[in-house]
Amino acid sequence: MHFHDYHLSKYEVSDYGETVTFHLVFDYPGLARDVSCISFTGVTLYHFIHVSATIILDIEEISVSNLLKEWGNEITEWNRMYGVGLWKDNLQNYSLKLQSEDYKAWRIVSSIGFYGFVIAKEVVNT
Repeated sequence: MHFHDYHLSKYEVSDYGETVTFHLVFDYPGLARDVSCISFTGVTLYHFIHVSATIILDIEEISVSNLLKEWGNEITEWNRMYGVGLWKDNLQNYSLKLQSEDYKAWRIVSSIGFYGFVIAKEVVNT
């Protein structure tokens, strides 16, 4: 996937929340301009903190269980307040459900202005 040091031009959520696409641009003086689109499909949950211009550093696939260790308290509260898709009765069973249905997790980090994650079936780079 092409993303390291790419600027986040925009991201889109489509297909009733089941697709999240990052539109990235590598555009630095003296270097060839490149565009990359990264689409997560079969999305069941995502969360982004986006506060300013963004340069993506890493889109790292991590285990669902590690992501839930990091974000479990927040996800539990989101379920209580809004409902989280595929949630059963507790975080442990949610984790088991995601893993049994072959969901994967990605952490997205930037040098400034962005942090988040996606839980989805797959990712495609175009």
